[in-house]
Amino acid sequence: MRYKLSIALAVALSVNTLCAANSTDLNKTNDASTTQNSTSSNDQTFATDANLAEVQVVSDLSKTEGTGSYTADRMNTATGLGLSIKETPQSVSVISNQLIKDLNLKDVNSALQYAPGIAVRNDSGRLRINSRGFDVDNIQEDGIASSVSSSVQGPLGYSKEFTDLEFYDRVEVLRGAAGLTQSNGEPGGTVNLVRKRPTSEFAFNTSLNLGSWDNYRGTFDISNSLNESGSVRGRLIGVLSKNGTYKHYRNGWRGALGGIFEFDLTDKTLLTAGLIWQKTSEVYDIYGVPALDKDGNNLNLDRKSYFGANWNNSIYEKYNAFTEISHQFNDDYKAYAKLNYTKSDGIIKFGSMGGVNPYNPATPTHDIRLQKYDNGSKEVNLKLGVDGKYELFGQKHDIFVNGSLSKEKFVEHDIRMPSISLASLGLGIYNWNSSAIAEPNWGGTNSTLNKTFTNTIYQQALTAGTRYNFSDDWHMILGGRFARVKYDSFNENHKTGARSANTYITKSKFSPYAGLTWDFLKDHSWYVSYAEIFKPQSATDANKNVLEPVVGYNVETGVKSEFLGGALNTAVALFQIIQENRAITDPNNPNYSIAEGKVRSRGIDAEISGSITERWSVMAGYTFNKSEYLKSERKTSSNVDYNKGADAKKYIPRHMFKLYTSYEIPLVGTQKLSIGTGVRYQGKTSGIYMKDNMSSGSAISYYVPEQKGYALWDANINYLINDNFSVGLIVKNITDKKYFYNTHNRTAGINNFYGDPRSFTLSFNYKY
Repeated sequence: MRYKLSIALAVALSVNTLCAANSTDLNKTNDASTTQNSTSSNDQTFATDANLAEVQVVSDLSKTEGTGSYTADRMNTATGLGLSIKETPQSVSVISNQLIKDLNLKDVNSALQYAPGIAVRNDSGRLRINSRGFDVDNIQEDGIASSVSSSVQGPLGYSKEFTDLEFYDRVEVLRGAAGLTQSNGEPGGTVNLVRKRPTSEFAFNTSLNLGSWDNYRGTFDISNSLNESGSVRGRLIGVLSKNGTYKHYRNGWRGALGGIFEFDLTDKTLLTAGLIWQKTSEVYDIYGVPALDKDGNNLNLDRKSYFGANWNNSIYEKYNAFTEISHQFNDDYKAYAKLNYTKSDGIIKFGSMGGVNPYNPATPTHDIRLQKYDNGSKEVNLKLGVDGKYELFGQKHDIFVNGSLSKEKFVEHDIRMPSISLASLGLGIYNWNSSAIAEPNWGGTNSTLNKTFTNTIYQQALTAGTRYNFSDDWHMILGGRFARVKYDSFNENHKTGARSANTYITKSKFSPYAGLTWDFLKDHSWYVSYAEIFKPQSATDANKNVLEPVVGYNVETGVKSEFLGGALNTAVALFQIIQENRAITDPNNPNYSIAEGKVRSRGIDAEISGSITERWSVMAGYTFNKSEYLKSERKTSSNVDYNKGADAKKYIPRHMFKLYTSYEIPLVGTQKLSIGTGVRYQGKTSGIYMKDNMSSGSAISYYVPEQKGYALWDANINYLINDNFSVGLIVKNITDKKYFYNTHNRTAGINNFYGDPRSFTLSFNYKY
């Protein structure tokens, strides 16, 4: 394998003077706690006296619910070891339960908009998550990875969707290759959704939200022991919402219900089992709005504009069953087994205006595109592992071994009907009538496409590694993952009765991992790490051989710090990712490919998260990221630049800054007032297409509108009336900024999606 890695290794010193001398215990736990006679560097605790005798320690150090904090003590996403943020030799962040509540975040999309270094975009109705210039194509739930809809080849109408955020304690984010925790994928990073767990004591929470555009949402969350001894615990969560939007005709609803149970089979054996059901419906908007007229001027359409039929719809339904059993052999060794099953179904149908050219009101070339997807997926994951500690040369070290098996099957039935011209319906962007578009007979014989696509992915992996402690200050993580990935795909043409031959792709590869940390001062560490991940590809060369997998290498170095006993975390990092073996057109055989494409992404991450004082919390991050082609990749269109040195990710902002901070003001008795504000800034973006000449009378098809940099301001205020009841107001996009979402395939006439205008949400919350 040929590759070069280069990075300027530097030590960036993180400076923070925001230390408070007059604070008390920060933990606001609602679960089992213990009392100890010494403070822990990982307890989110403020001390008023160095000799303070008692502090509270949360039994589950990774849990964020009830802590009131914007950070977490432990994370598993990067290595699976359950290390603190400072101990992890990669860039990691957490969207804590408190931040989710403060901002009334309802789904993964909204949560990741506040995650440092993460760009979220809407591509033709599909959520895409980008980290360090690469799309995140695998997301974990409690450490078990599965593909997201945008990563599966072909299925635009893929049926999988994320579970409502109400079921999760937190959202963990890793920026950089997840080679130790995922079998294959892009090297930009991953996301781990960590479910809530039952509590040993009775707890009840319910909320009612009333928002702009007829948004209504109600939730309940009840948890308790189910027997006298407390050895059986259960938690039930429900969500019902009406999801209005600022667009004409666009609205929807969601219902979700789930339960999770824990059984202490013995004092050392824990069994967990759960089931979640969710169903979501919304009016489908696939193409957005045209952005430019025939002269290249911004159409500046109303954000309420919707150019689709009134019968457009998407319905998703999923069932997720999961179970885990763990056994603690002794103080050092623990074994576990996890099993996860998900069944998802989706139906999408639309008649929407589309066309890549600029919009010309006099002679519009746009038409109505009619399409329907009927899709389903089934996924099963099994993971077995052992974590432990061993002693060598006077130090204790960590060791981990795990194996995983997974199978995901996706079936998509795609029907396309003949397009309808706007002129035949007398429609245009200034006189749109959604009722004028009749729904076709999807079972008719006049379809232009009627196919079923079936894709099955099998994955097997074995992971092993150790965290070796040379001393109390020097630590090294060495490990690797051997993975085997197999793709099986075929399609059936229902118009001709033809069935394609099965396409099999099987690739295996070992991905090494190495990380080194040095605690050069108390609570301050320097680290350097190398992580690798691969991804099979389906392209073939002139000899009909499948190309070698795409491989991504992530190298980074930085400084991390803890303040106030771990209540506040800071990090600064330099990173570089090289991705090679990318499929490009063979110049000698244009119908085939060669694995010679190469892209580099490099930049800087800086972050602060946690509590500055007992009452002041903050979550902030800045990211600079530049991606470019290191080798020219042959153009697939005269409008796309793949030349060496060209920007590889024009649709991802180079600069991103995100900040949210809140302060709690004590009032009379138990009454409190919490005030928060923040900003999300991103630099300019555009689509992947190049600008054509703009000389008078020339064609400007594909001409791409640019989105200048913009900032969105948010705020919230929450009044805690007593220990049980609170009322809050959340305002997003305070200045009512008008902007377009990042979209990689934006053109003058299609795939332009306005971001949300200013919105208000009034929340009522009760807990017991």
